[in-house]
Amino acid sequence: MMVIIVLLVMVSLLVAGLITVVINKQLLKNNINHFLSHRDHRTLSKINKFVTSVGHEHQVDLKKKLVDAGIYNSQLAKYYLPLKFGTLLVVLLLVVFTNSELESKILLGTSSVIAILLIPDGILALRKKHVVAKTSRQLPYMLDMMAVCIQTGMTIESSLRYLSVELDDFDKDLCYHIRKTSDGAKVQSLEKALFDLSERLPTFEIRSFTLTLIQNLQYGTSISNVLSDLAEDMRKMHVLGMEEKIGKLAAKMSIPLILLIMFPIVILILAPGMMQMSLDFAG
Repeated sequence: MMVIIVLLVMVSLLVAGLITVVINKQLLKNNINHFLSHRDHRTLSKINKFVTSVGHEHQVDLKKKLVDAGIYNSQLAKYYLPLKFGTLLVVLLLVVFTNSELESKILLGTSSVIAILLIPDGILALRKKHVVAKTSRQLPYMLDMMAVCIQTGMTIESSLRYLSVELDDFDKDLCYHIRKTSDGAKVQSLEKALFDLSERLPTFEIRSFTLTLIQNLQYGTSISNVLSDLAEDMRKMHVLGMEEKIGKLAAKMSIPLILLIMFPIVILILAPGMMQMSLDFAG
């Protein structure tokens, strides 16, 4: 009996020792993995910090450019300049190591530098014009909804706050600017927030809208009927602008008409006679 007890104790000690060794190995493995992952994460953090530090002093202007172009992810401003210069470096290296003549490399390198440095900014400028024009076209619908909100008893601030949520499915650009105006009215005065809106979107429609609201804030004039009338006037102006463009289309089409249709017709009419005359002279 004593021998069995001793054997059981020895087996228990052996099993406990094996379990302890396995647990220690697992803990050591986990510690090593944690150290390596922490070191990798720290290395990636350093790389990310170095990349985002490139052009840090210009990030405020870049954020403004991206927002004006309808790109509202502020994190992209950190990688705009590094991506541009990185692409430029890669392209220049490819140009240097190509099997071409020196003149071709210089021409290709110069063209690449101009294209990579200027084309992205040009695209942002074009997108800004598109966003401003599209927002101005959509503004009358927002004015009608705001007039309805005010008729139901909402204040200007509450109607802007409501529209900053409801307009998201209608037009995300207009919704962003209304939301920014509503948030600005919480921090500063509504008049200052409306003035900032007219600076971000410098169009006649936005300026008329902001001046109407500022007049209501200063003098307490009726606002719901004025907003409806203003929306109707904006629609009429858009129709007149479209009619003006259609009227100018005939004058613009005259030059292609003369070059591509009239000249070929004249040539087709005169060609047989000219060929016959040339044959007669040759005979």
